[in-house]
Amino acid sequence: MPESNVVRSLITPHDLTLRDVFNAQKSYYIDIYQREYKWTAEQVWTLLNDVEVRFLQHDFKKTRPKDIQEDVLDRFEPYFLNTFLTHTTAANASLVDGQQRLTTLLLVFIKLYSILTKLEEDPTNKGKTFVSTVLRQLIFETDDFGAPGRFKIHNDNRENAFRALIEGRVVQSDDETSKRIDQNFRLVADYLDQFFKGSDGACDLVKLTYYIAYLLDRISIVEIHIERQDNVAMIFEVVNDRGLGLKPYEILKGKLIGNLPVKQKEDANRIWTDLQKRYFAVELKNSTEKTIDLDSFFRTFLRAKFADTEKEYESFEAEYHYEIYRNPKIREFFGQYQDRDLLFRRIAEDFQYYADLYLRLRTSYDEEYLVFNKLLDQNQQYLLLLSNLGLQDTEEKSKVTQIAKKFDQMHVVLRLLNAYDSNEFQRLIYPLSAAIRGKSIDAALTEFDKVLIAALEAEGVISAGRHKAAKELFEYERFKNVTNRWLNFSKYVLMRVDRYLATLLGRASFANTGLKELEERFNRFGMKVYAMHLEHIYTQHPENKALFMKDGMFEETVFQQTRNLLGMVLLLKDKHNLSSNDEIYRDKCDTYKKSNLVWNELLVGHLPDIDARNLPRELQIKAVEPTPTGVFPLDKVEERQKAIFAAIKLIWGSF
Repeated sequence: MPESNVVRSLITPHDLTLRDVFNAQKSYYIDIYQREYKWTAEQVWTLLNDVEVRFLQHDFKKTRPKDIQEDVLDRFEPYFLNTFLTHTTAANASLVDGQQRLTTLLLVFIKLYSILTKLEEDPTNKGKTFVSTVLRQLIFETDDFGAPGRFKIHNDNRENAFRALIEGRVVQSDDETSKRIDQNFRLVADYLDQFFKGSDGACDLVKLTYYIAYLLDRISIVEIHIERQDNVAMIFEVVNDRGLGLKPYEILKGKLIGNLPVKQKEDANRIWTDLQKRYFAVELKNSTEKTIDLDSFFRTFLRAKFADTEKEYESFEAEYHYEIYRNPKIREFFGQYQDRDLLFRRIAEDFQYYADLYLRLRTSYDEEYLVFNKLLDQNQQYLLLLSNLGLQDTEEKSKVTQIAKKFDQMHVVLRLLNAYDSNEFQRLIYPLSAAIRGKSIDAALTEFDKVLIAALEAEGVISAGRHKAAKELFEYERFKNVTNRWLNFSKYVLMRVDRYLATLLGRASFANTGLKELEERFNRFGMKVYAMHLEHIYTQHPENKALFMKDGMFEETVFQQTRNLLGMVLLLKDKHNLSSNDEIYRDKCDTYKKSNLVWNELLVGHLPDIDARNLPRELQIKAVEPTPTGVFPLDKVEERQKAIFAAIKLIWGSF
């Protein structure tokens, strides 16, 4: 078959004016392949300015509306606005691609319609221009009684927004599409109001008439009609994989849903749209990520279920949607894309369950260990949880708790023992994810211990073959040099210690609060006044430095090493550390007593005896008194290290 015939068997092009595109007999359904309406102000401005530049190349010679229309058709050069893709089914003419531009043009028509109706309602207006019904017919269909029906570019997620604009109501921006419609209509409205304002401040009817005539009859756009249903997904992917800006999950949607039967397609699209809407509504706080979308979920899900090596893990990074055809494990998961019922179940059951789970894991404050790990941006916990949890897992709650807790233990131990590197830690995750995939919780927890012990053996922290479980690692000699190496991590350990003590004793503490409030107080970025701050017991005061003089010389290195031992730093709240920044220990003791932190009160003997007796034996420690010169005694430093180790062992070494 000649190439031209092959192309025509797939697609048929039609050169149309905007009047043709939005004519009274035609409307377009936003196909499931299409993304949300996402055009930003910059893209809307570009479209409006492009039309303006072409339009203003011509002068306005006529004043009567009919003459103006003929003048535009006779003299004004046409302007080509690109293409849009359609496919016709028994139920609809569907937009496969191009809805961003056409939706924006519909907003322009709605604004022009509003201008015309106001002119018609103004008794002082004696001029002539287009009647509003011309625009009305291009904006929406009407019923037998003139009431507006569906809009010419229609889909359930935008009908209410369009209707609000027509009726002059506030748009309820509850998803990305309605939010963009609202924002972009405001931009279009402001632009056109200024564009048509005459020298007397009134609407320039000649310019308005010329503009509408030009827009309707000299703006050209090519409709590319896809002839066969089974080619729609393929052509959509080809068009949008060539730099037109679709996100991978939007292309993935077309691949997976495109060839489903109508009922399953509608149901799958409803599930997908609901997830997309819920993800859009999420705003993460106190995190390096502010938002998440379905791409974040799909990357995590595909890695959790199908990545066994670092190379496979990395293949799901950027354009991960290609992997659903490249990866044999994924092809098998989808039944080689031949079984439509299986394909639908993967969307309706697997994707819905795991996407909902992932969203809850990222946003819930019901599980404290999820929040604990989040405080330090340890987001690989979500990968490990999706890897371990089965579909509709009956042990979901228990597994979430225990795996997040075990992950916290592994991360904390590596840091405390100075065996943590972010890149190397990531490399521990690849095999661990594969090892715990679908396992029982006991088997999964054992894998965490194997990975942790192997990592410490590789770093030379422990001898090979001597340890089988993480709890065996907690010996003072191994932890005696734990130090304040990472600011947020030190704050985290001290927060956990104080939270543990406060819970144990039933006492108030700045660290023992609800998880949402804790996240706010933790102060990851150090910018909050009313939050947690790190405090050095040994400040730069001369009396402190005098402890580190040897042979008349100040030992700066020893001073810094000692003051940064983990037992020699504390938490304070509300920047009390600034007010005591250059004080010696004697002058700090009152601040520690009033700090609303149990660990600090224990240090200076402010904890009531009745509470102190209820502490574990390892933490029944004596208050440290200042020396005659008012400083913290150097011979008590090791006691502090033993005390912080005892607390660490109680919190992280008991499982």
